[in-house]
Amino acid sequence: MVLLAIFALLPLGCGGDGQPTLFTRDRLNVGVKNDQPGTSVWDSYNRSGFDIQLAYRLADAEGVKPIKVRFDDVPSGDRVQSLKDNRVDLVIATFSMTPARMTDIDFAGPYAVTYQGFLVRKGGPPIKTIDDLKGATVCTWTGTTSESEIQRRPDIYNKSMNAAQDCINALQSGQVTAVSTDQLILYGFAHHDPSHTLEVVPDVTIGAPNYYGVGINKAHRPDCKKLADDLQKYVASSSWQADFLLAFPDLADGDKWTNFRPKPEYVSSWSCRDKLPN
Repeated sequence: MVLLAIFALLPLGCGGDGQPTLFTRDRLNVGVKNDQPGTSVWDSYNRSGFDIQLAYRLADAEGVKPIKVRFDDVPSGDRVQSLKDNRVDLVIATFSMTPARMTDIDFAGPYAVTYQGFLVRKGGPPIKTIDDLKGATVCTWTGTTSESEIQRRPDIYNKSMNAAQDCINALQSGQVTAVSTDQLILYGFAHHDPSHTLEVVPDVTIGAPNYYGVGINKAHRPDCKKLADDLQKYVASSSWQADFLLAFPDLADGDKWTNFRPKPEYVSSWSCRDKLPN
């Protein structure tokens, strides 16, 4: 009887340490991109892409019905602040897990890994090494790790723009030689390019690999740990491969897709921390 009385006094819909959980609210607000084919795009009143599918997978794992998942557009430079201001509950937007960001927010992940690469126009000057871009103008968009990486190269001119599509337009019009961001994003743009004039340089990358995580406010660490458990199972499952190849069919040949799949053990060791493990 004493135990029953104690349980009756416990708050409903709380996380493991008594904090309210995000997954019992009327809506789960997820910040996403709207202009990245393959990962997350808004087209004809429909959202699609690997990040969108992941949002539904996680919602389902936590008992949230699809009708309760609401997507909000977040530009790259606003992803951290949108979580800190509680404008969104989660950010699933090709969001790289970096030490600087982990001081401000939590991540569950990684759920994908990619190097930074280059998108060019077909038939242009051949690019076989990073040195072939010396003196060239390369477009990136603000608030991304890609922008920071290119700016570290004084021999490459960086044209920074507000959004991904701005860079794609600049490339198609010849204003820039290449667009640089994560290869995974670039493969999405190349596949969905209606003019079929763009291609990813397959073997030229720059910088360290980027690991994508699900961003969440640090006040909700119990929920972060739930997501980490869900992601570890997902990354190791056949569902990850099915969702990935649906979003990126060009990577289905051979074992190319395996380069973008993180090790499941990374999820348990990297998630919900204030800094990356040594």
